[in-house]
Amino acid sequence: MRRVSNIALWTAFLAPVALLLVWSFAWRWPWPAPLPNRWRASAWTDLAATGGLGAAALRSLGIATTVAVVATGLGFVTSRSVAEARAREALQWLLHLPFALSPVVLGVGLEYSFLRAGLAGNLVGVALAQGILAYAYAVILLSGLWTARVGAFLEGAATLGATPRQAWTLVLLPLARPLLALCFVQTFLISWFDYALVLLIGGGRVATLTTSLYQFVQSGDLRLAAASALLLLLPPLVALVTQAQPRPDALAGEPDP
Repeated sequence: MRRVSNIALWTAFLAPVALLLVWSFAWRWPWPAPLPNRWRASAWTDLAATGGLGAAALRSLGIATTVAVVATGLGFVTSRSVAEARAREALQWLLHLPFALSPVVLGVGLEYSFLRAGLAGNLVGVALAQGILAYAYAVILLSGLWTARVGAFLEGAATLGATPRQAWTLVLLPLARPLLALCFVQTFLISWFDYALVLLIGGGRVATLTTSLYQFVQSGDLRLAAASALLLLLPPLVALVTQAQPRPDALAGEPDP
């Protein structure tokens, strides 16, 4: 029974990817033929030239990487203050507030301020808008790192004569590395898959992989749309294959000394 469940799960996961792959190579697929009767790889060779999709993919990669690095770094530095603050519940409520709004509502709310500040319609504005969501998520996730067990390790290191810098680099970072890796992947994907904030804050002047995908769908070019969708799926698939993602409460679940 478990084997059947695994087969069904993998089929449900791989079937849409396989369909996108077929569409990306389909040149003629008349109804009701089960498969295309003509195949071409031109969708992939056209990616770099058609609509600047190659540049859009690199732009998305650069924005997402920058957002993930900054959000993870700032979230790691500030999450301890949030976790140990007296008004922790109020701060957690504020951090969850961006996720209580839809991306469209959040984008419309930010658009006026970004226009006044000259940040609309450029890469910096898009990255900053996405960074608001990514930073809030990073602080929420990394707040779970600061358990009594981690505090005991840091106190033990100080007792043994470690400097604050040594305690962070030799004790805290090794303990936090799995959670930091998870935070980086998740904040990267927040930016990578974003569409609403790019459209509203970018004002149509910042082309990313998501906006290019929607343009191909609207124009009816399913070959390029399928190829774009496969490119969009590439980072999360690589993350799933190369990284065994840890549980956010991995440290919290262990008994305190």
